Amino acid sequence: MPILGIDDTDSRSEMCTTYLTIEILKSSNLDLIGYPKLVRLNPNIPLKTRGNAAISLTLGRGEGRSTAIGKIDGEQILSYPRYRNEKMDIDVMSIIERFSPSEKDTNPALIISGEENSENFYWDAVREFVDYRKVLEKAKGDFSSINGQIGIVGANAAISWPRRNTTYELIAYLEKNKWTGRHYVDDSSSMLIERSFPDTFDNFDFKNKYNAIRPTTKTPILFGIRGVDPDRLIQYEGYVKSEPYTSSIIYETNQATDDHLVERSIAESQLYFSAIIRGFVSSEPAWSRGGILGLDVEMNGEKIRAVAMEPTKEFRTLLAKLRRGDEVRVYGGITKIGIINIEKIEVVSVSRVTQIRPPLCHTCKTRMESVGRGGGFRCRKCGTRSKTGEESIEKREIAPGFYEVPIVARRHLARPIKLGIVK
Repeated sequence: MPILGIDDTDSRSEMCTTYLTIEILKSSNLDLIGYPKLVRLNPNIPLKTRGNAAISLTLGRGEGRSTAIGKIDGEQILSYPRYRNEKMDIDVMSIIERFSPSEKDTNPALIISGEENSENFYWDAVREFVDYRKVLEKAKGDFSSINGQIGIVGANAAISWPRRNTTYELIAYLEKNKWTGRHYVDDSSSMLIERSFPDTFDNFDFKNKYNAIRPTTKTPILFGIRGVDPDRLIQYEGYVKSEPYTSSIIYETNQATDDHLVERSIAESQLYFSAIIRGFVSSEPAWSRGGILGLDVEMNGEKIRAVAMEPTKEFRTLLAKLRRGDEVRVYGGITKIGIINIEKIEVVSVSRVTQIRPPLCHTCKTRMESVGRGGGFRCRKCGTRSKTGEESIEKREIAPGFYEVPIVARRHLARPIKLGIVK
């Protein structure tokens, strides 16, 4: 039973690794066993391609009752639950070479194995920084690569994914001569799916008017619908109004699972790691150049700067309501030393914030003014002084609970709150 793992066959500007599934199925006489796998890796790695996705598919001689999971040129793609072992009947590497961009930062890689490798390869690749040489030393399978071996990390991670939490995505592909330019996918289609089908996610961002099922770059993908029920995705495909496309297929994915996140102390949160960090807000939220909102979080004498970048839009305004002493759990990635980019945040508790304002003058019935630091207050009319002001408790505008970035800024791995928290 050949298990294929493939990664790094796209660039930041063109192609998509997932499309190779279509070309492999068109070329091979073997059957598809189970769903093809779409596996997103650590989103903080600077070497990543645009979506940082690897794929895996299992081929064999199918047995048992087949399920239609897509179409190629009008013919159904059938998936089988069981298989008989068969040898690979095509040269997969030649397909990869034919469709991969010839760019210096593109490092296509393929692994062909008879078994899944240790799931530890996956967890390391989705959460931390992995040296490809260690993968080559320890992983089982036949590896091939072009232009370097970095892609081996993702290819091996894809066949090592243990699938503890899963979602699905139906992806529709254009024919090759239409991969450039903008394409027609009606906004009303993704609006309808977002409003009507709660088992889907990240279709349309209403506040920011962003159609999230339609890519905006040079890619084979026309649209992709994400959800938790693969059988229903086939039905939802029919609601999409778009230009014609030649193929579509459902992937089993680790998208929206938060697999990249793990509880860490501030001291344990190294560069490029993803983390969930618990602590107390120790500085008032402050705006900086580029529309960045930042605040300090401390725990056990350690401090980290938590930031929300401009693409997170209205999420920043919400974070601006935090105050010193609020207890939070920050979900995000370390892209610079000492800084965590926030994907979502849990406000565990809010602090009691006391405000001091000048008191009323008992004689003039007007509000006094501050004399200055440590000087108390003085009535401008009659000169009466007071050492103390009036205390009041600030009415907090943020309550305990979970808050997340909008769809327009959501990472593939980040789990929308609507699907429930898994960590």
